[in-house]
Amino acid sequence: MKARPLIRGKGREGRVGHGRARMGGGSEGCVMAGTSVVFDIETQNLINDMPGIDRESKIKMLEVSCLSYLVLPSRELLAGGARAAQAVEDAAMHTLWRDEDPDNVGPFEPMLKAFDEAEVIATYNGCGFDHLAMIKYYQGDNRRYQRHMAKAHDCFSRLRDATEMWYKLDALLKENDIPTKTANGLVAIQWWAEGKRELLQEYCEGDVRALARLLALPQLKLPRTAFRAPNAMFGLASAIAASRTSAALLPPVVDIETEPEPNAAPGVV
Repeated sequence: MKARPLIRGKGREGRVGHGRARMGGGSEGCVMAGTSVVFDIETQNLINDMPGIDRESKIKMLEVSCLSYLVLPSRELLAGGARAAQAVEDAAMHTLWRDEDPDNVGPFEPMLKAFDEAEVIATYNGCGFDHLAMIKYYQGDNRRYQRHMAKAHDCFSRLRDATEMWYKLDALLKENDIPTKTANGLVAIQWWAEGKRELLQEYCEGDVRALARLLALPQLKLPRTAFRAPNAMFGLASAIAASRTSAALLPPVVDIETEPEPNAAPGVV
């Protein structure tokens, strides 16, 4: 018995609604839905306090104390201007703690599910820190981690690679008239040790909202230069557009199901 391919629809489709936009072919056009996630983590210790042979291995040993994230509508980010800015302000903030896991699925599973559905996952130095520290919470599911990393948009690394400058987030916020950070990572570690969770939560959430405001800008002022970074160098709108273009290049979705051949003998598969 041959497996007969069943093709669903004429276009290319991913997950629609909260998840990926569907890229339709021909006259169907495309459904401009989808979400993008901006997140930040705080840790219990300093990198140099951890065992390991190099910086990356030490970061992977760090325990996350808490994290915060926003789920933003990609449609509003693509609209730019006031609509993108308002979407950042309207989005509900989510904060998770490493010692709170009421459903016994892992304390950070809600954010990982948001990653599953997102078109873009945005951070500041996430590829060099946040994602590395989070890898242990995937519980060995390397394929899921790779899928998430394929969506990663690291504003820090993109600016660094393009300008050869290591910009601190606070410097970019100040240059672009966005309220700056309320503390730093060292203070956040101290707050966790002292049980000052309200202060820690306020700090982490503030960082996420500030980064989202930055990523929603049409262009970015950079310190000590007249150059303005275009959205393609740092912004969410360009990252979403790139993700959708990439998805549109994929072949149509095909479901392989086994069906009996016409006139096949009963019981023959």
